[in-house]
Amino acid sequence: MTRTFIHILAAGAMFLSASLSAMAQNVLGIDGEESTSVGIYIKDLKTGKVIVDHNSQLALTPASVMKAITTASALSIAGPDRRFSTPVVLKGRAEGSVWKGDIVVRSCADPTIESENFKSRRGFCDSIAAGIRRAGISKVTGKIVVEQPLRNPGPITQWEIEDVAWPYGAGLFGMNWRDNTFTLYPCTGETKPEVPGLDVELRRSPSGNDLVRGIDSDKLIVYARSTTDKKWAVRTSMPDPAAVFTAELKAKLKEKGITLGDEKKACGENPKEKTIYTHQSPKFAEIMRSLMVRSDNLFAEGMLRAIAPAASRSDVIKREKELWATRGINPKYTIINDGSGLTRANRLSARFIGDVLEWMAASPQAETYASFFPRAGKEGTMRGFLAKSDLTGKIALKTGSVSSVQAYAGYKLDNQGKPTHVVVILVNGFFCPRKQVREGSEKLLINTFK
Repeated sequence: MTRTFIHILAAGAMFLSASLSAMAQNVLGIDGEESTSVGIYIKDLKTGKVIVDHNSQLALTPASVMKAITTASALSIAGPDRRFSTPVVLKGRAEGSVWKGDIVVRSCADPTIESENFKSRRGFCDSIAAGIRRAGISKVTGKIVVEQPLRNPGPITQWEIEDVAWPYGAGLFGMNWRDNTFTLYPCTGETKPEVPGLDVELRRSPSGNDLVRGIDSDKLIVYARSTTDKKWAVRTSMPDPAAVFTAELKAKLKEKGITLGDEKKACGENPKEKTIYTHQSPKFAEIMRSLMVRSDNLFAEGMLRAIAPAASRSDVIKREKELWATRGINPKYTIINDGSGLTRANRLSARFIGDVLEWMAASPQAETYASFFPRAGKEGTMRGFLAKSDLTGKIALKTGSVSSVQAYAGYKLDNQGKPTHVVVILVNGFFCPRKQVREGSEKLLINTFK
């Protein structure tokens, strides 16, 4: 074999290798993919064959795909049938129709109280007032006390400051109320419902409307094109949901003819307790289905903390990682800061997510868990995805998107709705329009399952 021929073979091999490498880099076919971080993992659950493995060990930002891990963990540890329970007691003693003491609400970080997403369970203040009336009480000499044992409440420090004031950035507190959001009329300062202690600063901004509020701050800065439109309203997050609830309960008691004295030390020595109402949330499975379909950050944080209600957030996440480690899924190279995925600081690999999905598909909770994922072309955040393909209704995925991040994770389903394949697509730092990433992901799935 001549040296020239050897050189030709070597050059050909190099060209083929470069071509295959370019093809591998452009698995989604998006502009700038060679400079984009892409992790893909698709596995046939019946045969165990990995159909697509592209950078599946690369730790990437999952965005709201984090919710798929949170619900898998909460379903495994807390179960589908548990509920949040919030008792309300009278603490003190009765003297005829007068209660010498306080109204105490023992919150448990239930994120669903008075939620727009569970309207059939609303009427918390009415139920408290009715319970006081049934006890024969027309006057309470003390105050409303909201006990909030939740550790590390409120927005998470790893969240971006520009997210905190918006409804999707509402933090989880011990006492949560009306999705921890309210309507503000910036030009008049009016709020619905009343938000005690809120400090609103309105600034004119020709570039557009915006909201900024710091973590643990009552000061809300509103940037607006117009500072005179009294009908203009925005939805924003509550800095202190317990204060909003307390104001509403006071108004409801007054409406029902129940006097509140607001004495600071009304309970006296050796006070007794009388339960007047206990609020029960929907079942955890209902909450998890709701949060996955709508991608609700507040509900996701509530379910994360339900894993270990008395623990700090860091201890809850530690327990979550330990759960998957005991199941043979290595969490060593993962970073988890929250349950919702709102922080850009989370890091998960497509393989880790895929392994969790595979474990859940083989678990006793498989049917329940798979039902949490919205179906392509039909529900929630997946309504427009694959809507015009043969995979409509046959792919169920949790989506995730923040700046320069687009992610999908879930299952391909059979005709009975049972998972047949694990599907994970994580795309970080893309330079093309987001629409192109979605279309590239759709094309990949259509070609994989044709």
